[in-house]
Amino acid sequence: MPVLKIKNVANGNTNHNDVVFHKVSFSLEKYIIKKGDTLIALTGNHPFAKTQVVGGVSKYRLPIKSLLNQRVAKIFSKEKSMLHNEILYYFFKWNNTQFHIGNQSSGSASQANISKNDLLNIPINLPPLPEQVAIAKILTVFDDKIELLQAQNKTLETTAQTIFKEWFGKYQIGDELPDGWRVGKLSEIADFLNGLALQKYPPIAGEETLPVIKIRELKQGITSNTDKANTLLNEKYIINNGDVLFSWSGSLEVVIWKYGRGALNQHLFKVSSENYPKWFYYFWTLHHLKEFKNVAANKATTMGHINRRHLDEAIILIPDIMTMNKIGKGLSSVLEKTENNTTQIQTLKKTRDTLLPKLMSGALRVDEFKEDTV
Repeated sequence: MPVLKIKNVANGNTNHNDVVFHKVSFSLEKYIIKKGDTLIALTGNHPFAKTQVVGGVSKYRLPIKSLLNQRVAKIFSKEKSMLHNEILYYFFKWNNTQFHIGNQSSGSASQANISKNDLLNIPINLPPLPEQVAIAKILTVFDDKIELLQAQNKTLETTAQTIFKEWFGKYQIGDELPDGWRVGKLSEIADFLNGLALQKYPPIAGEETLPVIKIRELKQGITSNTDKANTLLNEKYIINNGDVLFSWSGSLEVVIWKYGRGALNQHLFKVSSENYPKWFYYFWTLHHLKEFKNVAANKATTMGHINRRHLDEAIILIPDIMTMNKIGKGLSSVLEKTENNTTQIQTLKKTRDTLLPKLMSGALRVDEFKEDTV
């Protein structure tokens, strides 16, 4: 079976990335993880870090059974007549609980630890069992819908990549191209706008601010740790949902932004074009990402990167206008559907995260929630 380590559970979604496998024996039965189990990281960053935190909790949603590694715990109710299993997951996701775990942890900010006893000694106020079941059911509806939309997006992304490769992946450098097609370069089809050193645009007391979008935000979104800038910067450095962002230094990534209005920091490109559709420059940039990562990895510096010369050297194929429109009809609709799903996901997460503390604390009772919904 695959062995789940902290890195596979610490960020809220369980995965099998880079797992090792272990032979299963009867003696390991209590360490087996199955779909629906609640897992928690006993070692990690202090909660202010927001990623891979100590006490980070995940629901195991994968169909394949796995094994617990050290410093990963499985949490379950020993007395189901008093404590509903599902409510435990949401109890440990609650910010109050996460704050409590952070305060109880020992070690450094980047290597904080909690023990089994730390978890067992956390005070918990339990509503009657029927209300526990109802609370968990309400919150699970949101999680199930989010999971469904995320799965749809993965399928859509795979479909889009397949369509792109079917059209462009069959040609090599030097091959004869269809009539009207030509060879071009990535820098030819899009503008790659580098961000600003936004520490030069500090917040102004009493004035509107913008979240500063750095490499960190591409993965985490906007958090309480996100820096702020004033709004006096040029409009072209403003990021909106749907913009294509490309981090060209450090951790190279290409994403379609989804976390709302922000300011473009240095080390990020905002990719756009007046002459070519978004699907075209997005998928070509994505196509060259592995190559760009290899270039960055070979840099003899502490932070690998690429520069504009590499954009000039990235070869692409530009089809005739009729073929471009034909391919774009499919790929544009896939991107649009993905972005619509992503908007729904963000709305569902926001609603769930608003409801969770209110339901867990008793500030909102289940019957009140039903009345509001009606």
